[in-house]
Amino acid sequence: MSGKSGDWKAEQFERLWNGRSVKGENPVKAAKFRQYMREHVRQKIPDIKSVSRRRQERKEGAGVHMDETRFFTKEYCRKYWMGELQEEIREAESY
Repeated sequence: MSGKSGDWKAEQFERLWNGRSVKGENPVKAAKFRQYMREHVRQKIPDIKSVSRRRQERKEGAGVHMDETRFFTKEYCRKYWMGELQEEIREAESY
């Protein structure tokens, strides 16, 4: 285990995202984990939209068109797994 506490969690996410286990790569496990993560991120979309909308309002003349499919990427799933997405939402709500 490495010195930073978040390193093991990031490694765990990568392992689960790719479906790696002791027996090798398992595409079924990878698909299940990805669906699990996307469902959790999907439930956070209204909160994510409010954060993005507030950021857009700060910029002058910016339209607020949200493409929800961009939230189902590996990046957003990783941010959810690491707790970064929830932290961003809490910070945006505290303004």
